[in-house]
Amino acid sequence: MGQAELHTIAGPRGPVAYERTGSGPALLLLAGLGSRARLWGELPRVLADRFTVLAPDNRGVGGSRDGEVFTLTGAADDAALVLADAGLGAAGVIGVSMGGLLACEFALRHPEAVQRLVVASCAARLTPSHRRVMRFFEIAFTRLEPVEAAEAFMAFAFGSAFADRYPGFVDQAAKLWTLDPEDRPGALQQLAALRAGWDMRGELKAIACPALVLAGEHDPLVAAAATRELAAAIPEARFREVPGAAHSVLAEGGAALLAEIVEFLST
Repeated sequence: MGQAELHTIAGPRGPVAYERTGSGPALLLLAGLGSRARLWGELPRVLADRFTVLAPDNRGVGGSRDGEVFTLTGAADDAALVLADAGLGAAGVIGVSMGGLLACEFALRHPEAVQRLVVASCAARLTPSHRRVMRFFEIAFTRLEPVEAAEAFMAFAFGSAFADRYPGFVDQAAKLWTLDPEDRPGALQQLAALRAGWDMRGELKAIACPALVLAGEHDPLVAAAATRELAAAIPEARFREVPGAAHSVLAEGGAALLAEIVEFLST
């Protein structure tokens, strides 16, 4: 499907950059903490024969640097701008980790824009264990060099069986997740917004579209039970726990999980 097209929107909260790949129905990819569109690696290209894949840089990093301070609601509205700019109508949405929160917020604030929702590795609320995870990221972002922080994160991102079987993939993931130095302030703003806390349990019942919620059985960052709680709060949600997986369930679930996701989005 060729190279991704790069777009930048002059939004009311600041610039919003995104990559567009492929053709077909719209599919919006919302990534996690500190992430640019590049975090998705080859996934947009893989999906490009079925969907028009839209992958934004989160507020504060990459081409979406500057502008207003990051908030979950503001980032959800940024996602709506991307979809409107692409001119494709309602979309399927995949959100992972912090991107899962953004996906839920997007579905709540812009229900007409979301046809189907896939949420992975995130929780409906901030718990004491999550606060400790946030502290880990604060230390990593402020005391380690970006390459070191990414290497440290890989210990939690993938289950041991996957990491042993695909060490080259994990090395590549570390490179994709490594912050550019100029993105560190924006990543810390995102982290501050998460550390301030959230609790979406009461709101999630308003999500009316079909949802597929994914958790890693051994996710050390967001426990599967926390993701199950999120799924239980969404009326039309189906919960799926990926055996042996840690935080990166889309990769760890392999081709079978990807096929399940594509079928769900295409129904």
